[in-house]
Amino acid sequence: MAELECWNCGTSLDALPRPITRHNNCPKCFESLHCCRLCRQYRSRDTITCADERADPPVNKENANFCDFYRPAAGTYDSIIGVKEAGARKELSDLFGGEETSEDSVDTPPATIDPDAAAKAKLEALFREDNNADAEDDQ
Repeated sequence: MAELECWNCGTSLDALPRPITRHNNCPKCFESLHCCRLCRQYRSRDTITCADERADPPVNKENANFCDFYRPAAGTYDSIIGVKEAGARKELSDLFGGEETSEDSVDTPPATIDPDAAAKAKLEALFREDNNADAEDDQ
């Protein structure tokens, strides 16, 4: 039998007691588990209905629900989404020069260990500098 894993982060759910109820959350990412995304009837391309015609699917398929036809499925975690997210974060970091810091930027907060936070800080500083220049031009 295939291992049951969280639909959001891929963490093993084999230690959770069965049946999975509406109140169960992933022990790592805390996402709801009794939801369409972890069900055998879930179809990613079918956003409105469920594969089981008797079910009345909720609007948000990632929220916990009361579906009587819910059956957890193995293999619902899509690691490609995680790879795409990591690639996007790397591109954002590369866009702002990675870990390099400039001495002439006074408004830039000190560099942090987290590269995502550093890239975000550089982005915010970029817009803050533009706003200051526009304000000086208006006066």
